[in-house]
Amino acid sequence: MKLSSLQRKHLESLANSLEPIIRIGKQGLEANIVLSLNEAFNKHELIKIKILDTAPVEARDVSELAIEETGAILVRIIGRTIVLYKPFEDKPKKIELPKSK
Repeated sequence: MKLSSLQRKHLESLANSLEPIIRIGKQGLEANIVLSLNEAFNKHELIKIKILDTAPVEARDVSELAIEETGAILVRIIGRTIVLYKPFEDKPKKIELPKSK
């Protein structure tokens, strides 16, 4: 699924009020990060990941791993914060995306 610019802006505005669900620190990318991502996407369609200053990884690397392992869609990377979207497959969707033009 590819997001249009209108849909991306809508998701960005929803993400403004969200607190990061996952924080990545000095341990970097461990196996439990993927588990945490999958658990987060079972409860939320839109999540924020915060990469702390002590983390030995870059936001681009984390986003690529998250997308590959979960099938999520990258909404935006802002500094060391990543916003990802993955619509529910087996539950009613909470987020209604605007129609593409």
